[in-house]
This record gives sequence, C-alpha cells and structure tokens, in this order.
Amino acid sequence: MAFAAAVPPDAAAEVHSTTDRAAFLGRYGSVANPAWLRSPSPGETAPPPPNSGEGSTAVPAAAQEPRLGRNQSPLSQNGAALRAPNYRERGLGDEGAGEGPDPCAAFQVLLEIGPGETIECTFLLGEAETEDAARALIQRYRDHGAIADALEEVRTFWRQTLSGVQIETPSPALDLMVNGWLAYQNLACRVWGRSAFYQSGGAFGFRDQLQDSSALVYLLPELTRRQILLHAAHQFVEGDVLHWWHPPLSKGIRTRFSDDLLWLPYIVVFYLQKTGDESVLDEEPPFLTAPQLEPGEDEVFLVPEDSGETASVYEHCCLSLDRSLTKGTHGLPLMGVGDWNDGMNRVGREGRGESVWLGFFIYTILEDFIPICERRGDNERVERYRTYRSHLAEVLNADGAGWDGAWYRRAYYDNGAPLGSAENDECQIDTLAQAWAVLSRAAPPERAAQALDAMEEQLVSEEEGIIRLLTPAFDRTPHDPGYIKGYLPGVRENGGQYTHAALWAVRALAELGRCERAAPLLEMLSPVSHARTPEEVAVYQAEPYVIAADVYGVEPHVGRGGWTWYTGSAGWMYRVALESILGMDLQQGREIALRPCIPADWPGFTLRYRLPDGETSYEIVVRRAETSSGQTIAQLDGEPLEIEDGAVLIPLVGDGVVHRVEVVLGQDVGPRYEALTP
Repeated sequence: MAFAAAVPPDAAAEVHSTTDRAAFLGRYGSVANPAWLRSPSPGETAPPPPNSGEGSTAVPAAAQEPRLGRNQSPLSQNGAALRAPNYRERGLGDEGAGEGPDPCAAFQVLLEIGPGETIECTFLLGEAETEDAARALIQRYRDHGAIADALEEVRTFWRQTLSGVQIETPSPALDLMVNGWLAYQNLACRVWGRSAFYQSGGAFGFRDQLQDSSALVYLLPELTRRQILLHAAHQFVEGDVLHWWHPPLSKGIRTRFSDDLLWLPYIVVFYLQKTGDESVLDEEPPFLTAPQLEPGEDEVFLVPEDSGETASVYEHCCLSLDRSLTKGTHGLPLMGVGDWNDGMNRVGREGRGESVWLGFFIYTILEDFIPICERRGDNERVERYRTYRSHLAEVLNADGAGWDGAWYRRAYYDNGAPLGSAENDECQIDTLAQAWAVLSRAAPPERAAQALDAMEEQLVSEEEGIIRLLTPAFDRTPHDPGYIKGYLPGVRENGGQYTHAALWAVRALAELGRCERAAPLLEMLSPVSHARTPEEVAVYQAEPYVIAADVYGVEPHVGRGGWTWYTGSAGWMYRVALESILGMDLQQGREIALRPCIPADWPGFTLRYRLPDGETSYEIVVRRAETSSGQTIAQLDGEPLEIEDGAVLIPLVGDGVVHRVEVVLGQDVGPRYEALTP
C-alpha cells in the first residue's frame, strides 16, 4: 500500500510517497488517525513525511484498519506489499518498491460472510488540503449511503452530459461511439486525466488539449473557453509556447515546434464560429518568460516564470500568427523540429526545412482570422495576413513546391530534398498533406480530386481496415526525418494508421462530397468494427469501445490496435461524425446549417441536440427523398425552413421546449466544395 504525502499547491516541494506503513502510521497511529495526519501529543514528535518539505499533508488510502490473519503481516519495513500467506507460492517476487522494479501494492481486508449475507466493502483513496478536511472525508465515506450517493452523482453527471448530443443512424458502430464513449474518452481521459496505460503523463499538451476541447463545444462550451484561456497563459512573450507542461508550476519544455502556437488561433476561431462568444477575445491572460533556446538547442525542460505582462486573447493569437509567417527557399513555412508529426523532428532542425502541411494549416487559419482583424480595425495585420495568404495559395499549388504532379508533397529537408514525393523511395505520399489541401480549400477542385484519388489508392486499405499515414514506410532512406525512422516500418506514424490523420482523411472526403466513401470509412475506423468476431478480436487486441491512436500496418501485426485511450482521435472522431457525416454546422449558437454527407444506402438518421441552457432540445429527423432528383423539404415544428447554399437552416431559440425538425433530403442539400479565393 502506498501512502502519498500531498503537497499544497503553493508549496515548492515535490510530491512524495512511502510504502512504509509503520512510518506512516506512527508508533500509536491507526489507518484512521495516522501520525502523519494528527497533531503530536505533548512531548511527542510526529514523524514528518520523508523528503516532502514543509506543510505536507498525508492522506490515508483507506478508512478501515485491515484485519490480519495468522501468518499475515502488514507492509514490511522496507515497503514491499501487504502479503498473503501464499505470496511466494503465487510466483510474486519481493523486489521492493522504487523506479527500477515494477511493484504492486495490495490492500487486504478479511471478511466473514454468513450464509445468504451481503457485505459491501469500500476502499477509499482520497486527498485533501488540510488535516480537518482529510478527517472529514474519512468520516463521511464510512457511511455506505454517502458512498452510494457519490456514485449516483457521478452517474448522473455523465448521463446528463453525454445525452447532450445523441444520434440514430444505420451504423451501430458509429452510434455506440458517438452516443457516449467518444465524449467520455475525450473528457475523462484526455482533458481531465491526461493519462492512460500507454502514457501515464499528466501533462497538458499545447496542441493536444486545445483540439480535445473543441469537441466539447457541443456539450460543455464553457470548458472549451476555459481551455483557451489556460493555453493562452502558457505562451511566452516572444510568441512561442510550452509544448507541454505539468501543473501547478508549469514545468514543461520549450521547443522549436512550428505548429503548437498556431492551434490557439485555430481553436479560438472555431469557438467563435460555434458559440458567437467574442468576449473571449478581450480576456487578458498573462505571458510566461524563460531563457530562450540557444542556437542548436531543440528543446529545454524548464520552470517558466510569470512575465508580469498580459494581453488580450486576440493579441495572443496574433502573436502566434506573426511569429509563424515564415518563408523558406520554396516560399513555404519553415518546419522547425516538427509540425504536428513529432516524429519528423529532424526534417527542418537546421532551420531551413519547409512544411507543405503547415502552409495549408496557416492558410486555413488566416481565412477565418482575417475577418476578426477587420472587425477590430487592425488594418495593418489585415493587409499583411492577406498578402501572406495569397503567397501561400500560389506556392502550395506550384509545381516543384507544394504540388508533386499527382498529389501534394509533405515537406522539404534542410538540404532542399523533397519529402512525400514520387521521387522518394520512402514516404512518397502522406495523408496529412492530401487531406488538408482539401480541408483548407487551397486546392483547386481538380487537384483536390486528384490528391484524394492518390490518397485512396495508396493509403486507404479497406481489406486491412486501416488508413495509413504515409507509404512506403521509412527504413533505409539516406535522409534523416527524425525519430519516426526509429519505429519499425508499419508501426505508429511510420507507415501505420495514425488515427488522428485518418479522421482528417475521412473529413476531406466528406468536404469534397464523396459521401459514398466518407461514412463507410468512418465506420471502418470505429473500434467496434475491429472487434465484431473472435477472429477480429484476436487481431485487434485492444479495447473495442475506445479509439486507438494507431493501428499497425506491418505483417504479421496488420490491424493490431496500438496506443489506446490517450489520443486526440476521440474528439476528432466525434467531430467528424457530427460535422462531416451528419452535417451539423453550429453557427454562433444561433442556428444549425445542416449539410449531411450520407451514403445512398442510408435511408436517413436522427440527431438530437440539447442547447447549453440544458432545457431546450432539437430532434432532427432526416430521411431521403423518394426520388434522386427530389428537392429538399424541411420543417421546424410544422413551419417551413429556409435552404441556402446547400444547407437546411435551423434557427435555435432557448425557450425550454423540445422542437422537432423534419427533413426530406434531396440532391440540393449537401457539401459543396469550392476553392477559396486567395
């Protein structure tokens, strides 16, 4: 059993723990009143938590003294474990605790249960900021009624939260995930826990939790707003940001990643589009300060300080953009030590490598951010951003720059060699560039179609049930793309499915109007689809109810699930299902523009959306017109609705009423792809 010494948030000491039960309890202590948690008697000195610093409070991990039978002992003095009599017979070694071994702590309570008797046994693990609060928790949860109430409170929260959006489609593999598991994985694991079996980290990732929070805008928009403010407060005065950090001291790494800082304006724009809450732009988060990276230094782990300076969220976003409008020899943005694909950390580490994908990403952000600058009268930035965006439109589509001849290139090494080109032996084509060429709408329609054709032909494998990130995998190339080459070919980013990017591929297919492909491929990516039979379970070997970050693409492990739970794919699958397939475009909290992209064999679907007021809801029932040439007919509570630019416009009014929308879907409603004018 491990007993933690919890340090107050304002303390500079580290958090420590001990597995020495005797030291924790003290000479006369008990689990309910250990020496570390009580004031010493007159003349007695209570033992301090080891190495924990002043002001630490230790919280017992259980509120009941364990009953020990004959030949049983509590935690040994060296803190190994609570041992049963046949501990060694079970093959459990005694390696002790510490960083080297892989220790397991067990807490045992012996119970005598009579015939037909039922006993509830509760193990309490808690923390508190003060001794009195810790004792109060222990006392409260000795009552089984309080425990039952607490559990029901948790269940009520999740039922209420997850029911904010519910769908019914012909695809159970999508319904099951969208109606609960995706949002749960996103909020509980990604935003709150920030930890899982494959990465027990606990840090906030600048790009990571910002993206995760975007999917919460449909259920808990206030959390999206809160995340924006938190991340803005982890930007340095120079404009770069912490790649990741651990609270409460914000210990983290300062890097030369080129995309991290750009996710702030990207998510801010998304939040404004969905909620209309422009007040967030005027919030004033602080800036951090710390020593800048030295020449040749890729990253440094540090504890930043508050700079004493603040600025509006708008200025934080502008600073991110201003720092990112760079140009290499091909006119493309500089890649730095990574540009979303962390594994490509040596493509541009010398400062000359360029990223095609980053160009599409910046192009996307500027399209939506320039109008914000216009509304705020920031004319100098309007002109500068327009000029750079026009430049990007040209170089991204230029032969020998962004365009390779049949698809879009991925990047350029520091030495000017292309990456993601037909002239490469490895990594000839990358999903990311093809998908974002369409998502950014920088690609002309004919090239958008050509890029997705190449992506489908070379990267989508329905037989294997995966969408590869790139192909062929890195193995023997003389170039050094980074640690991605250290993965076996076909594993994770190196030629396996990286689900994050695979979902962007599906989104791009929907944007281009390829509805016969988008929905089936999204269903293919659902973990449910990888575990329908015992044979599939034997191949996938991962949980069928949460998204895996990656799926192997190399024999003999093709189709095996990799890193599960802690992946931003959960939030993106949620968004792709709602926005790209069902066509739910929430506009400033005032209306839904509905543009479904569903295959011909879907007779329809139902979408239920509850407004943030918690009282008003809209039930949207969509069914296909009987003839393929039929025009869309839509009604809200029996009244006709407008159809504009391929969308059914559904006004949202928070009046506490359940509204019913009926749509007979014709060919005039659905995605419309047009390249944006630079």
